Amino acid sequence: MVKTLYLMRHGQTRFNELKQVQGVSDSPLTAIGIEQAQKAGHFFDQEVGKFAAVYASTQERAVDTAELASGQKEIIRLKGLKEMDFGTFEGQTETLNPPLIPGVGYGDYFVQHGGEDSMAVRERMVTTITEILKQHQDGEKILVVSHGASIAQFYRGVMDNPPQVRMSNCAIFKFNVNVDQFCLQFIFNPISQEYLYEAEKS
Repeated sequence: MVKTLYLMRHGQTRFNELKQVQGVSDSPLTAIGIEQAQKAGHFFDQEVGKFAAVYASTQERAVDTAELASGQKEIIRLKGLKEMDFGTFEGQTETLNPPLIPGVGYGDYFVQHGGEDSMAVRERMVTTITEILKQHQDGEKILVVSHGASIAQFYRGVMDNPPQVRMSNCAIFKFNVNVDQFCLQFIFNPISQEYLYEAEKS
């Protein structure tokens, strides 16, 4: 049997609304963000029921999203799931971000500004989620709530040809996991109620 990983981005925050760089900085969910998380919860009610465990980064926006979407109060908080550190760009307008490098992200651009290397984010996300899954039995369903850049680095790290999609707030990635093989089943936007990606049926 396999384990099932649901990996989700947090709901809209004040910084998202203002289009400000938000990495290790934190801001609360907006009313829209709360509604997004609740809609994700409706999807999980039908798709999953109760999770064996719910994990989130230590940042407020992820923890609040995890509680709202799962309906569970026991959220395991892990620093390894936190967002990428953008250094002195934190809180600045997103228009200052450099162009993304396909398949890489921002590379080491933010290191010179006191931030984090994209490959370091990839390594810690893959390591953290792999360790989470080792603690669970086959057949269990796990929810992990993290952040846009960190999730993007994770799926680039575990997939040979990751789908190129724009990740909405509260986007849900479903992976079937067998040992260390991550098979992406779908990416779902609970707000628009549409699948951004679905694996081909074999």
